[in-house]
Amino acid sequence: MDGPCAYGRWVTSQRLDALLAEVDGVRRGEDIECVHRMRVASRRLRSVLRLFGECFKGKRGKRWRKAVRKVTATLGEARDLDVQLELLEALSREWKGSVDLEPVIATLRRRRDALQPGIAALMDEISGGGAVQELRAELKGAEWDGDASALRPYAFAHASVAVEELMAHSHSVPIYEDWQGHHELRIAGKRLRYVLEAFRDAYPDRLEGELRTLKALQDVVGELHDCDVWLQGLPAMREEVPQASLAFDRLQETFEARRRILHGELVETWGALVQERFFSRMLEGLKGHRSGEGAPVVLALLSDVHGNSAALRAVLKDARERGATAFLNAGDTIGLPRPGEAVRTLDAPEGLSVLGNVDRAVLRSKGGRGTGDRQLEMAAALLGQREWEWLSSLPEELRLDVRGCTLLVVHASPGQEEERLLPSTPEARLREVVEGAGADIIVTGHTHVPMVRACGGALFVNPGSVGRPRDGAEASYALLELPAMRAELHRVAYDAEGVAGELRSMGFKDLPEAIAHGMDPMGTLGSWAEGLHGDRAHAEQVRALALLLFDQTCELHCLAPRDRQLLEMAALVHDVGLRDGTEGHQRRALDIVLRADIPVNADDRLMLACVARYHGRRPPRASDRGFRDLKGKDRERVRKLSALLALADGLDRGHAALVNWIEVSVGKEEVLLRIKGKGELGAEREWGLRKAVQFERAFGRKVRIDG
Repeated sequence: MDGPCAYGRWVTSQRLDALLAEVDGVRRGEDIECVHRMRVASRRLRSVLRLFGECFKGKRGKRWRKAVRKVTATLGEARDLDVQLELLEALSREWKGSVDLEPVIATLRRRRDALQPGIAALMDEISGGGAVQELRAELKGAEWDGDASALRPYAFAHASVAVEELMAHSHSVPIYEDWQGHHELRIAGKRLRYVLEAFRDAYPDRLEGELRTLKALQDVVGELHDCDVWLQGLPAMREEVPQASLAFDRLQETFEARRRILHGELVETWGALVQERFFSRMLEGLKGHRSGEGAPVVLALLSDVHGNSAALRAVLKDARERGATAFLNAGDTIGLPRPGEAVRTLDAPEGLSVLGNVDRAVLRSKGGRGTGDRQLEMAAALLGQREWEWLSSLPEELRLDVRGCTLLVVHASPGQEEERLLPSTPEARLREVVEGAGADIIVTGHTHVPMVRACGGALFVNPGSVGRPRDGAEASYALLELPAMRAELHRVAYDAEGVAGELRSMGFKDLPEAIAHGMDPMGTLGSWAEGLHGDRAHAEQVRALALLLFDQTCELHCLAPRDRQLLEMAALVHDVGLRDGTEGHQRRALDIVLRADIPVNADDRLMLACVARYHGRRPPRASDRGFRDLKGKDRERVRKLSALLALADGLDRGHAALVNWIEVSVGKEEVLLRIKGKGELGAEREWGLRKAVQFERAFGRKVRIDG
């Protein structure tokens, strides 16, 4: 087994040996340090099993991770009690009988003694066989040849993520009362330390200085946490041992005073780390130790797998053959037919992923919120516990420094969950994104449209869709070479017809055809509509503005993702009635859409036709043809979508695409639109307000437009 997995097995065997060395001591229960060392060893073992999860796959890997988690959990309470008893006994000697701590010590000692039989039984289980011994047999003879060249990119990538997680809790440092934030900071710091420990053998200095600094930070936040545990547990202990009220008063006073001192130390320690740029320098050090001074790094950029594991395997194989050593995934992993397999493939040491809008919707569904989407609900039902845990762990964005280049990976657009950055996106908008991103390379997905664009000193790369490309059946991805900042788009053939067959067997009709032939419903609709009205640029502008309005008014309209897609389609086709002149073109749009041969299913076609019709100032009426055939809930959807479409259409009155951005502020009585763009926007403001009539009626708020 080569590269990372050879090292992963070797370092895992070391961690396992450290754990097993403590079994006899923990079973006897005579030395509290045995429990401490075994618990730490179990955490380190869990960390490497996660970091090198790709090397321990399948049911056996899951069983091993579960067994190690059991060790950590079983020893947790025992270790906490050992620490508390050791401290109480020290305080009892220090206070020399002035405060009687014996009732408290006796209570905690009984509690600790009650745990020992269960701990001894677990030690017997570990020694006698089971998953831990199975893992030991699997790792027997594991060796590593000492070649660190393939490991350092992974070390840097995992450390970057861990630093980002740690910094996400830095706001809690100066807030004395934020004990929960301090606890999260402690956990994040511990994870970073475990990452460095896992990869330390890949570096000549074994990262001694970095680990020493992190341990000093851990010592402070660890003792701070111990104080918090005491202070939060004292009320219950008072009830359990009421005769020790004076002792508890003294303990309360002691831990409060100690916590104030420790918090001051934390603020001072953290401030010094930030001022000295410790974390940046640490990452630079990891990056600087890469093999081959100045050697280029090739990364595979992926996005929008949507459960198509066959396409994903083909893409990763092609990328490795072309020299890629790691991959970054810009989200929307979940979909059909095989979401679990896609997750397991991406959950690899050499890869990092972010959440996409579909992934986010699936996570919400686990919390009991329906998606209203049959595909997503079926995909969610196919996920196992490991897949849910992986999905829940993904960040909204990744920021990495690789070979002197800063990469920002998001699904849609920095700070925007649904914005579509396209080849047609105005350069002014891309420049705004660059100014706020602070990155050399911005990697996005979401659109399923491959793109490489340089703008404002940054490079935008959208690798297209692995699982559902819209411009052909071949899977799409990109290769990024650093530090040259050179991106190339690639297409890979795979068994798309086989995947389509799986989807047909699951009861789908349109989706299999889209997979097999790479059909783009939006592109097909846009081209069809362009043949009737001739102004594709206006349709695309209305589409972009309508989606901006939809995404920033979610709290008002409460519509589902499928409604967003309907709005997008309606924007593309709303002007098809212009084929026969302007008079009556809105009513004609209804009939043209209903009769057209377009890739829209029967359930959505009437909705689409109605939304397209009502893109003017007049709202739908109950007696209108087509609208009267809709159910009550669907009528309300049409009213809301038409209101958004009409407003977007008004904001491109001159068909010149002058507005390139909208900021929406929703108040109780008013909705404020701040429009940005090029040139004079007076006509856009005027006609936006004129066509806001539907919006004001649908949502009960006045519209004001500035800009």
